[in-house]
Amino acid sequence: MSERGGQPPPKKRRTNDRQRSKSADLTVNNEYEDVVGKLKGADKESAVKAAKKLKQMLSNATKIGGFVAHRRNLEDLVSVFSRETSLLGTSMYHEDIHRYSISILANCCYTDKTTSTGNQIRRASRSFLDQAVRIFESTTSNIEIRVSTCRLIGNLCNNKELVTSWLSSNTILFDRIALLLESTNENIVTQCLRIFLFLSNHSFTRRACIIYIFITY
Repeated sequence: MSERGGQPPPKKRRTNDRQRSKSADLTVNNEYEDVVGKLKGADKESAVKAAKKLKQMLSNATKIGGFVAHRRNLEDLVSVFSRETSLLGTSMYHEDIHRYSISILANCCYTDKTTSTGNQIRRASRSFLDQAVRIFESTTSNIEIRVSTCRLIGNLCNNKELVTSWLSSNTILFDRIALLLESTNENIVTQCLRIFLFLSNHSFTRRACIIYIFITY
């Protein structure tokens, strides 16, 4: 007793050890950490390969659920999307990486019918919707990039709560999407119609009526 100085066992230290162990387990269980790290990396060739591999890995709802369960995965994916969007029209821009990031985000939002994934994206980038606007306004963005972005926004619009609490605040976004209805590309028109259909189903009639203006014009 005298050798220990009357001190009790270090319970707090054991608790911290358990917490560190739990954190380590979460890291180990994140099977996407390495591939997402390469996707974020400066080596564009490795990043494209990683993006392609990640999309293949996220082949079903179970896999996607495991991916979005780790908040860092979505944060990193959104950062890649944001980086490439900001590089549009520059020599640093890489279209394949951009396309893959948008497609994977769209798949995640399509699979998750709750607000969880959408809110994670919102927290990861407060300017996410403005970045989508930039894609639609850019004269250099590929039509496939625009189609994929419309699909992503449409998947977010499928959730009424996300529309009410987030998406409806950016009227410029829907104005730009409405302009895309004039496109001769059937895929992008289809995705735009889908967006306004969701808005109409959620009783956002002011924006949804834009569709009828373009159809009857």
